Amino acid sequence: MTERDDFDKIVEGLDLDLSFIDEPIEPVEETPEPAWSPRTDDDVDAEDAEEPFYRKVEPTPLIPRRRGIMLAWAGVLGAPLALVIATLSGVFLDRPIVAAASLTFVACAIYLILQLPEHGPSRKDWPDDGAVL
Repeated sequence: MTERDDFDKIVEGLDLDLSFIDEPIEPVEETPEPAWSPRTDDDVDAEDAEEPFYRKVEPTPLIPRRRGIMLAWAGVLGAPLALVIATLSGVFLDRPIVAAASLTFVACAIYLILQLPEHGPSRKDWPDDGAVL
């Protein structure tokens, strides 16, 4: 007989099922599946009575109606755009003008951030883990 290797030593203690396809397999009892039935009106009513999957949120207007927000957006977009246009056209701007444009951008951005709605305990749906589109 040949010499035993490490694999044979590992496998000898295992209880392996070495049955082959040629051996008869015991039949498994199958339970019959219930017959298919179409949806009834009661099923549809039960689904409609459940809570909807999402909460409908009214769309916000694309252009804000408050003058302060319009001016803040003009400052956030306009100040850097003015600096870029001046740089591309070769116009030399004094330091006070560049500082004023930078401060305008920062102040308008802070104003817009402060105007964001608060999602806290004061809202009726707090805490809400859903997204608002």
